[in-house]
Amino acid sequence: LAGEVMLSGKLAGRAKPDDVLFVFARAEEGPRMPLAAMRATVADLPLNFRLDDSMALAGGRKISDFASVSVEARITRAGNASTSSGDLFGRIDGVKPGNRKLRLVIDQLQP
Repeated sequence: LAGEVMLSGKLAGRAKPDDVLFVFARAEEGPRMPLAAMRATVADLPLNFRLDDSMALAGGRKISDFASVSVEARITRAGNASTSSGDLFGRIDGVKPGNRKLRLVIDQLQP
C-alpha cells in the first residue's frame, strides 16, 4: 500500500509540527491491532507513505493475507498509538492490498 497523507486545512490549527503521526493498516474484521505501521511527525506532512508485509507487526498477520484493509492516519500529542480524545485522524476503508495511489486526508477530530 502506498500513497500520500495530508492534513485538512480546517484542522491545521489544531496540530503542532512535533505532534506524532501514525499511518497504519488494519484488517477490516477481526483484531484491531494494526497489520503494519509507520511513525512520523506533523512537520513531515504532506507525507508519501508505504506499508507492506515487510513492516508487519507482532502476530504474524500481513496485509497480503486480507482481501481488503482499512488505512488510517492519526495525529496524537500524547505520542502513543492508542486513540485519545482530541486526536486528529482520517481513514479509508475497503483498500485492496497493492493499491499505490491512496490519498488519505486527516479531516476528523476524535471526540
